[in-house]
Amino acid sequence: MHTVVRFRPARLPRTARPLVAVGQRMNSTASRTAMMLACLMIATGSPPAWAGLKSLKRVPIPLPPNLGDFVADRSAAIELGKALFWETQAGGDGVQACAQCHFQAGADVRVTNTLNPGANGVFDTAPAGATLNAGNFPINNGDVVGSQGIMKSLFVGLSGGPVDSCTPLADAVFPGLRQVTGRNTPLNLNAIFNFRSFWDGRANNVFNGVNPAGPTDPNARVLKVINGVPTPVAISLKNASLASQAVGPPNNRVEMSCDGRNFPQLGRKLLGLPPLGQQMVDPADSALGGLSNFPGPGLNTSYAALIQAAFRPEWWNSSAIVNGFSVMENNFSLYWGLSVMLYNSTQVSDDTRFDRFMDGNLLALNLQEQQGLDVFRGKGRCTACHDGGPLTRATVDSVDSTIPSDAKRGFINTGVRPVADDGGDILQPGQAKFKTPGLRNLELTGPYFHNGDKATLRQVVDFYDRGGDFPNQFTDSQIRPLGLAAAEKDALVAFLLALTDDRVRFQRAPFDHPSLNVPNGPNIPAIGAGGAGTPLGTFLGLSPFQP
Repeated sequence: MHTVVRFRPARLPRTARPLVAVGQRMNSTASRTAMMLACLMIATGSPPAWAGLKSLKRVPIPLPPNLGDFVADRSAAIELGKALFWETQAGGDGVQACAQCHFQAGADVRVTNTLNPGANGVFDTAPAGATLNAGNFPINNGDVVGSQGIMKSLFVGLSGGPVDSCTPLADAVFPGLRQVTGRNTPLNLNAIFNFRSFWDGRANNVFNGVNPAGPTDPNARVLKVINGVPTPVAISLKNASLASQAVGPPNNRVEMSCDGRNFPQLGRKLLGLPPLGQQMVDPADSALGGLSNFPGPGLNTSYAALIQAAFRPEWWNSSAIVNGFSVMENNFSLYWGLSVMLYNSTQVSDDTRFDRFMDGNLLALNLQEQQGLDVFRGKGRCTACHDGGPLTRATVDSVDSTIPSDAKRGFINTGVRPVADDGGDILQPGQAKFKTPGLRNLELTGPYFHNGDKATLRQVVDFYDRGGDFPNQFTDSQIRPLGLAAAEKDALVAFLLALTDDRVRFQRAPFDHPSLNVPNGPNIPAIGAGGAGTPLGTFLGLSPFQP
């Protein structure tokens, strides 16, 4: 005999209720959402994974099964990876770090010199180097809002300091300016769940220790010290697309390096410099605080010591010179990829109000946000692409790696631009299919889409409501006019705002960081584990509800 449990939805605190005009009532399905979740918890005794959605806390961090064959101490590897990710001395100009394009909630929110002319090679929105404003958005002319990297130049050699010896090159597109990438910067927060990385998926799920290509590069080799002899070996670490991704930008001629530098040269450079030697590290930094050289800059250790602490000795312990470089210099791509991957494995924002709601706290979302959740999983068709804990299907837990064609999962043509503008996924060339991103912290990470053409979440919702801007033969069947009412659009935006983790908003651990001077952007102070007193803002300071 079963006990019948009667209940009514919890009464929300006045501060949690949405502002609704007199006589207007929110859709009753929002209340039913909370009631159904409560019923599931009572029946199963565990938080629900409802309609494919679940708390990100319930998704294991995917890491290579053979990681222990390379990494001796994960905590030490995270320290190394965080230092490398934020290291400005890695740039050919002694300025450009990975973090320059991921400094706010994993995104780049700069507005000056972020415009790329796109496929037609013409700046239609504003001239090169211009400062964008709200009136420029949405952009429908093919221009791309990307991230600025390094000025066009040719690598000559190392200088012994942070700035490489390089020869400036004439640049007809960005004269006297930093080059700008042809795509919007993808987020690094929660990217550890990606099966493949980059918008076009070119960062392979399998890390080969050298470059993003994985097993498609049969010549990739690292050095392993076997019986005292450095021996070239092929390696394979699956579920490591973030390692594959991490080794792409450091020597890219647009993003971080003068054209022609390689990883052994970058290794030699950084091994000869104090880690984070141009930056401050807060003594309370959640990963690097114990190594902080405060009140001076940098860390009180060396990159060699960090590598020796993090990696097994067979990957560095030799005084031999191979092809003009030490084993440690030759294997710098291996250390960079795995340590940055492990650092990014800590950058998981799984404490949003949505996660708390899915874990059973029915007061975590107000009624308008619950209505937005109903639109998200129903009329809005959002869960066709954004489901599971990471809110994307382009993830390790969604892809069956034993089926080669399944690697395409989560790459979708949504009709953002004509196919001819950008072919997209390398496994589906010429179809303009791009990796479906996760949705957490969107409030803080505009502009949106792979080309950065939308400035607010309402502009994104309007895009999907009209069935895309450039539907074509490859556009997914779920991209179609939706007929959302204004109240439904507002509710959907409100729900998306509930996907922000306040630890990210206030840069609290594990989202704290060293200082960073961002070209044409903010001078960011070092932030310790306790976070900042001022929250991060939206792109251009715009309301997420602004059309």
